[in-house]
Amino acid sequence: MSFTERRSAGVPSELRERNLKTIIDVVFRYQPVSRTNIAKLTGISKPTVSKLVGLLMSENYIVKTGKTSSGLGKRQELLSFNPEKAFVISVDVGLATTIVAKVDLSMKMTNKCEIKTSESPERFASELVDCLSDFCGAGKESPASVVISVPGLVRSDLRTAINVPLLHWTDLPLAELVEERLRLNGIVCGVSINNDSKLGVLAEVALNKDIPDSFSNIVYVLVKEGVGVGLYINGSLYVGSNHIAGEFGHMSIDPKGPECSCGRRGCWLTMVGSRELDGFIRENRLEDYIELFSVGLMNIVNGLDPNLVVISGALEQYWERVLPSLRAKLKSIALFDQSSMEIMKSALDDREGPIFGGALMVLRKYLDIETGVL
Repeated sequence: MSFTERRSAGVPSELRERNLKTIIDVVFRYQPVSRTNIAKLTGISKPTVSKLVGLLMSENYIVKTGKTSSGLGKRQELLSFNPEKAFVISVDVGLATTIVAKVDLSMKMTNKCEIKTSESPERFASELVDCLSDFCGAGKESPASVVISVPGLVRSDLRTAINVPLLHWTDLPLAELVEERLRLNGIVCGVSINNDSKLGVLAEVALNKDIPDSFSNIVYVLVKEGVGVGLYINGSLYVGSNHIAGEFGHMSIDPKGPECSCGRRGCWLTMVGSRELDGFIRENRLEDYIELFSVGLMNIVNGLDPNLVVISGALEQYWERVLPSLRAKLKSIALFDQSSMEIMKSALDDREGPIFGGALMVLRKYLDIETGVL
């Protein structure tokens, strides 16, 4: 009997389900981890942890990966998700290049390739599948799923790119297009797509050990060719009623500013993207850039009152100069005391965040466990 069937047959209680979800999250975040530490991190009793971990191990989802280093007391077994159990293909679409990565259940990126991003959807899908086939082509194991991160709006069914302005993609059934190409190559698996910033914040919340578990309101700002925002509100990814929440890049901060692809002027993303940052750096005007960046960020902070702002992408390479100045700018224009709000740079780079966030999204679904993060 499978793990899922065994749970259904026993009609597990809500508490048991909640405990399973919590243990899954902790193993993803802290693997390799001992049963004792799982109990400490979750507050679940050691006997319950041992029973539920044993159930996961009986179906080969979790495996032993060694023991704690010698010291006081008995050495304890370390546990991780089984890298041989399943893998996914996680794809991050950028303006110039697309990264295709193979990520296993233990959240290790075991292989990757990079292709040029074509504006032609058909050519993009063809070249993507050619690259992907090197990981799971004829005679090889198929992925549990393929997930594609895009810098734009995605329909709530996670199948259609509503608008990816940098690539001029509009109402593109990208998931279906890639699935068809995969079938032609003898690979049958589901494909989903999602916004890069939404996947980035998923990865931060699930994998960044520096974020306290008590932080339930997090804003993630991704600075690439434009600016994207991912929102983790009240302990969950916030997507809004149409899956487009977080499009703060299109708030106008200067009605006389540059024209945006949306048709308006002075959108935040047109003024603080990576190319604009490079221009300010060349002119030795980083403070002017931070002024513009802080105006947009302050609007978000005043509206959402987060515990934490995580910044990923182009700003990270100037972090030692950016952070003190950004703090000062925000303090000078804040509506309230922000002493309890933290600002940190991402634990992952601007391509890794969406890749690992996408992998997490589909691997959790593979495990048939819905978590608070999802």
